[in-house]
Amino acid sequence: MKRAWLCLLALLPLAACEEKGRPEPGVQMAISHEREGPAEGGGGGADRQPAVPNKLVVPPEIEKTYSAIRLTWKNSQSGKEGQLDVPLGGTARVPGSEMDVRADVFLPAFTMAGDAITSQGVEATNPATRITVSDQGKEIFSGWIFANYPDVHPFQHPRYSLLLAGGVKKSG
Repeated sequence: MKRAWLCLLALLPLAACEEKGRPEPGVQMAISHEREGPAEGGGGGADRQPAVPNKLVVPPEIEKTYSAIRLTWKNSQSGKEGQLDVPLGGTARVPGSEMDVRADVFLPAFTMAGDAITSQGVEATNPATRITVSDQGKEIFSGWIFANYPDVHPFQHPRYSLLLAGGVKKSG
């Protein structure tokens, strides 16, 4: 009986991330995915590890639909909190701070498929954004954050929290 429990405990981590669309927490996600054509380069042998997606593909319908991201912020010292809209390709300042957030890309239905990071559609089923946060001009965070899974690659700061609330659709 004891051996059966040990086997079960050993297999538990393998089943921990079976939720559809959830990024594997142990997977290092590259933050510098460039928008480009098909990936260049070598084939892989049987001894090679699966490649981390190295290409970012933003479908045209996403660029036509969304103009910004919406973050929720909270100052743990003062208790103040609010929402901050950051234009895609632009920057916004977190109120009451010297922190600037730059929003690079928004994917409403984030997925990693084959060699690409992309969106499976326009509807916000698994919202993700790639942001860069600077404090007094010094970069302190750069990476992907997820609305549905805020504990995966979270922004960590001693005073402020930033969470992805979603995308802001274009007017009209």
